[in-house]
Amino acid sequence: MYNAVRRGPALARAFRTCAPRASQTARVASTVTTSLQKPLSSALFSLRQIRSFQSSTVLKQANAAAAATQPQDSFNSISEFSELGNQGYVHPRIIHSITQNMNINSMTDVQKLTISHSVTGADVLAQAKTGTGKTLAFLVPVLQRIITNDPNLLHKSRGFSRADSHDIRAIIISPTRELAEQISVEARKVAAGTGIVVQTAVGGTRKQEGLNRIRREGCHVLVATPGRLKDILSDYSSRVAAPNLDILVLDEADRLLDDGFGPEIDSIKDLLPDPSVRDRQTLMFSATVPREVMGMVRKSMKPDFHFVKTVNENDVPTHLRVPQRMVFLRGFENGYPAVVEILKKYMAQAAADRTMRPMKAIVYFNTTVEVQLANEAFGALLIDPMQRRSGNPLGRKIYHIHSKLTQSQRTNYSEAFRRADSAVLISSDVTARGLDFPDVTHVIQVGVPRNRESYIHRLGRTGRAGKEGQGWVLIHDEEEQSFVEQLGDLPIEQDTSIDAANADMSKLDSLSGPVAETINQVTAALKLVPYEVKEDAYRIQLSSNVGTFPRKRVLVSALNDLSKHGWGLPEPPAISPVMSQKLGFDRIPGVRIEDRRTSRGGLERSNAGPPLGARWRFERPRRDGFSNRGGNDFDNSSGGGRRFQRPQRDDWFSTDRARGRRD
Repeated sequence: MYNAVRRGPALARAFRTCAPRASQTARVASTVTTSLQKPLSSALFSLRQIRSFQSSTVLKQANAAAAATQPQDSFNSISEFSELGNQGYVHPRIIHSITQNMNINSMTDVQKLTISHSVTGADVLAQAKTGTGKTLAFLVPVLQRIITNDPNLLHKSRGFSRADSHDIRAIIISPTRELAEQISVEARKVAAGTGIVVQTAVGGTRKQEGLNRIRREGCHVLVATPGRLKDILSDYSSRVAAPNLDILVLDEADRLLDDGFGPEIDSIKDLLPDPSVRDRQTLMFSATVPREVMGMVRKSMKPDFHFVKTVNENDVPTHLRVPQRMVFLRGFENGYPAVVEILKKYMAQAAADRTMRPMKAIVYFNTTVEVQLANEAFGALLIDPMQRRSGNPLGRKIYHIHSKLTQSQRTNYSEAFRRADSAVLISSDVTARGLDFPDVTHVIQVGVPRNRESYIHRLGRTGRAGKEGQGWVLIHDEEEQSFVEQLGDLPIEQDTSIDAANADMSKLDSLSGPVAETINQVTAALKLVPYEVKEDAYRIQLSSNVGTFPRKRVLVSALNDLSKHGWGLPEPPAISPVMSQKLGFDRIPGVRIEDRRTSRGGLERSNAGPPLGARWRFERPRRDGFSNRGGNDFDNSSGGGRRFQRPQRDDWFSTDRARGRRD
């Protein structure tokens, strides 16, 4: 636990010795093994233990159905996917795709418990965490039910497809675009040996383009987000329908409701065939089962549904189990060098100890603009900044994901990072929930997270599937109070081993050794980042960090140091008068405030002194001999060499949130 104490005039920091972490000997696997050998009433996991269920009529009906049903004896010993095929529960072609093409042989606990009931056609509510194999747990029964009802779909058609746009047999609803894309990728792999066509319909993509693909290729399994699915089904001109719907899957039901998709799901169900006329199976997976989820169960499932609990109440949560370290930064400018040093040290240890896993890290920032800046900088790192071909010191692919990327870009980067044995992903909160990235060794959070839940969800990307991981959070000295208020009760220990975190970057000549090398690499890379990206980042951090710094004057000073000692700018970027007034910076020393005449080539004013020439309005500062991969004055990201067009100044701040909002 974290404890802050005062010693004299200075604020001393200390961490109390954390209580021994709870033992993990009581694993889910042992619970599952026991439950599979018991009658179904026991295997369906003491429903009365769930507080919100105690008075539920729905639960009583589920318990009665469980007591009246016995599991098939042959399922008790099944632990391999091949056995599902050998014993006739799942078609061999599906099993072949899983075991031979995907190289997955053993079933996880979630898969053992849920598939045994779902392949019989029963409605199933499963409480399961992300990263436990639940995607395959519902894909297997989905594809099996489709094949059972239409054996012709076992075979791929030659020439034209047998599918059409109004022949949807299964719909899988996911709360996010990233998760929907991930599910569809897995579904196509499992269905590869059949004639089943899988399509995706998510927001953030062109609706017409997706509709044309569905009409052209057909669709049997549609993986969708609620908003886009409702839009398609309610649009009769789309020619997409599901009169033959066999199965409906709601993945991460608790998050669907948390994100406010309840009304959309109700509307979607009204657009589907009446279940009293066209029988359909419903599968629902949820990490938690609050009262709201049970309300959805009542409206969606048959009274004799099965409830399968695969979450061990004695299992220690990730945020209490994974080692977590907090590093104080001397200044914001120390953040990137500290991240690089953390990764370098682990890579050196892994090189000396072959039993350690390859470094695979996710670095989280609070805003889109910060992700963009970090991606530019980390991608430009060089072992020797004077030698362009010297290579990146991290020696790994670097990916980035944030809300402003196209859905295609986000999907490609997500899949590439997922497949990589070793890589770095720089991300906003769009990847903090739902997505499963295997073998992540590090989660590094730069800055105080916007809330406690964000910290916990980010940390949950590591330490998955029984593997170890590390959590790091890097904060400015002045953010301590905000950090303690949000996360002070978590087992986070202060780490003082990162030399770059405490280096005085205003005196680079006084540094030596590995820390000097790392800082020189980072500062050289930052000089290559376009000025407008730094300008955006300065403004966004000025607005987003107001709540984490106790004094605005200190925040301005910290960001000015970042722009000078970290980014290599002679002066900090200026902000608009509107932004300065709304944020209360118009009388804070050190803030450069634009004069409205700068848009016509006039002067700008500054709280630090006399008016300054607006020389940065249309040109970037010199890059000290470093080029921007194609010219100093042009933004070549699109390959066209056009001059960067800056948005209107007043767009940088609105009454509810700043431009470049947190994701």
